[in-house]
Amino acid sequence: MTESGGEQMARRSAKRRNNHDGFTLAEMLIATLIVLVGLVAVAQLVPTSVMLNSNNRNDGTALVFAQREMEAIREQPLSSTTFSDLNGGTCPPSETCNLGDPTQPNVLIGSPVVINGAGAPIIDFSATPVTGYSFTHTDLNDPFNAPYDVRWAIITVTNGTLVTGKRIIVGVFRRGMQTPTLPITLDSIVEK
Repeated sequence: MTESGGEQMARRSAKRRNNHDGFTLAEMLIATLIVLVGLVAVAQLVPTSVMLNSNNRNDGTALVFAQREMEAIREQPLSSTTFSDLNGGTCPPSETCNLGDPTQPNVLIGSPVVINGAGAPIIDFSATPVTGYSFTHTDLNDPFNAPYDVRWAIITVTNGTLVTGKRIIVGVFRRGMQTPTLPITLDSIVEK
């Protein structure tokens, strides 16, 4: 006795319903391993992302300090050799900050400067701070009270005894970072 086409289809359909093939233990272990590798890779990105975000914030804060210091120095009359800040934002209230020496024209006075590979001057933060040309500032908005090292150097340009210009180099560097970043350095020339 032969089966008709309908009977064969019914038997195949019943066989498929009773077939309970699923994932084997080995397949589950491989799938779990693949998911774990992906999760570990993503988890390693989180601390790196947090560190980069922190470094960018610190660099931004250092840049703001450098710009503030540069503007405070640029606002002083060219003939001034010192300035003070009663608020302590650009020069500690108990100190006098120096602005170069007109008796030594065309000579760098203040914090040591090095020239980078591109020929730009950079404040040398590995050198000892120079009194009157440096101070440490703590950002009151920083929950970690991070100290920022603020330094500058001035080249005074004269015409006889008259000061006609100044080249100002200001650098700011955040101290105590887990991952050190480069200092921020600004360079500006003021002329009459």
